[in-house]
Amino acid sequence: MNQNIKRATVKVTKAPKQDTATVGVPLRIEVGPRDVGNRSVVVCRRDIPGKPGKDFGISMEPSKLEYHVKSRLEDIQALLLQRAISFRDSNIVDVNSYEELKAVIAQGKWARGPWSAGDKEELKVKEETGATIRCFPFEQPQGQKTCFITGNPADEVAIFAKSY
Repeated sequence: MNQNIKRATVKVTKAPKQDTATVGVPLRIEVGPRDVGNRSVVVCRRDIPGKPGKDFGISMEPSKLEYHVKSRLEDIQALLLQRAISFRDSNIVDVNSYEELKAVIAQGKWARGPWSAGDKEELKVKEETGATIRCFPFEQPQGQKTCFITGNPADEVAIFAKSY
C-alpha cells in the first residue's frame, strides 16, 4: 500500500499534524486503532479545516485509497487555482494616467495600463512608487491606446506592481 500512496504523489510520514501543515502537505491520512479494525482511514484536507475537510471511512484497499487521494488532490488544485484567479482579477485596476497608477499602487493593488515608454520612464515609476512592470499580458486589448506616461500611441498594456 505504501508504494501505491507514494505513486499518488502523497508524502507518507509519521509526523504530528502541526508539522505536516507547516511544510504544506495538502492531505493528511489519519489511521487510528478503530480505523485499523475497520480497514479504513480518515483523509484530511489542509485547505478546508475541521470536520468539513475530513473524509471518514475511506477504504484502506490500495486502489480505492489511491483513487480517493488523487481525486482530492485534483479538487484541491482546482480550488487553489480558482482562488488565485479570483484574487488576481480582483486586484488588477485599469489605469489611464500616471496619477491613477500612483493611487492604485499606493492601495497595494496592481495597475494595468497602456505602455510604450522606455527604461527611463520605467525607472521613474519605480523610484516614485516602488512598482515595476510585472508582465505584458498575453491577452492584449484591441484598439487604439495611449501610453499613460508619455502620451504616445501604445501597442500593448503592462501590469505594474510592487514586489514583496
